Amino acid sequence: MEQSGQKYLAVYRRDFSELEGLQKAEQVTYALQRAKGSLCFHAKRRTSAQDISCSLCGIDEAFAGRVLCYMYENAVAPEQLPDIVRDLCGASV
Repeated sequence: MEQSGQKYLAVYRRDFSELEGLQKAEQVTYALQRAKGSLCFHAKRRTSAQDISCSLCGIDEAFAGRVLCYMYENAVAPEQLPDIVRDLCGASV
């Protein structure tokens, strides 16, 4: 998920254990970044090359940080990131 020379405002990593018959071991990284004057969420599985990202307009950094923490604490799947952000932040996404 590291992008050349760009810093993240916050990064959370969630590890999932191997549970036979239920889930494979996995790590999901959630990050908040300021890029080109707007905020952007990123979510990525360690086992996937796909970095799901979602830019935000009109959302302050404090609220964006709380949304990022919500995604981490609720183990939001990276593929659900755009829908969750739209639900929590409204049409400003």
